[in-house]
Amino acid sequence: MAGQVSKEEVGTVLMQAMLAAKNLRPQRDRLMQLRRRLQQLSPGEDDKAAVQELATNLFKVYYIGIEAGARSIATCLELAAENGARLALNPALAVVPNEHLYSALLTQRLPARPTTQTQAFTRAEATFHAVKLAQEHYLPRCIEYLVGDRPPLVTDEFSDDGSEDEEEEDDPVAAVTEGLAKTDLSDADAAPAATGEPPQAAASGSVDLDKARTCLNHACTLVSLAVKHIDLAVVVISRFVDPEEVASLSDFTDKFAYISEDGPYPASD
Repeated sequence: MAGQVSKEEVGTVLMQAMLAAKNLRPQRDRLMQLRRRLQQLSPGEDDKAAVQELATNLFKVYYIGIEAGARSIATCLELAAENGARLALNPALAVVPNEHLYSALLTQRLPARPTTQTQAFTRAEATFHAVKLAQEHYLPRCIEYLVGDRPPLVTDEFSDDGSEDEEEEDDPVAAVTEGLAKTDLSDADAAPAATGEPPQAAASGSVDLDKARTCLNHACTLVSLAVKHIDLAVVVISRFVDPEEVASLSDFTDKFAYISEDGPYPASD
């Protein structure tokens, strides 16, 4: 049928959607777990080690954990387009400022029960934008409010000439963990200035747990939304694939979907 991925190719598209779904669900669980830890923190020098550990674990989630899901979703959409899908994508989402994209994604009007490939891929697009907003905006901001420095984005692994930083590629977690360990948290117990101005966390090295909590709440909401969208997309795309192939792909992605070196994650601490 015109505007749809052929039966011969839709299984490949489905596999990428399944990989994303099975990656994002544990990352959501991990963020929920870390949010509980953040809620238990209070400003003070005694919490320095706990803040340090929390920031490092958040880095692992956004820099490595959900990156696999983001890449799978991007590949899913690319393969769908290459194989004839009619994608009713929303180009406005790509240019909406971060401050407004959060609300736009939460209020986006989509069919409650998608039935067509086009509607499924729209859900995949919403998944991609929700994940990238959490990954590239709210989680780095959360870490910045915790330790006073903005951590690198995933795209920072590429230098200006497009080449990859080999040392960082070898062990990016170790590199940033070392950087976080050097961050000065001596002002962790300082109260925010009562001037009405936003705290200059990157400049002062101050910690703002309230703003960190707000950012992490937004990130959790976005990744939870992404899980709902991609689960619906998988259900719909599966209808265009033979049941035996769906079962085979499910088994395959169970084995090869990337979670993280620390996962799976417990439901509670």
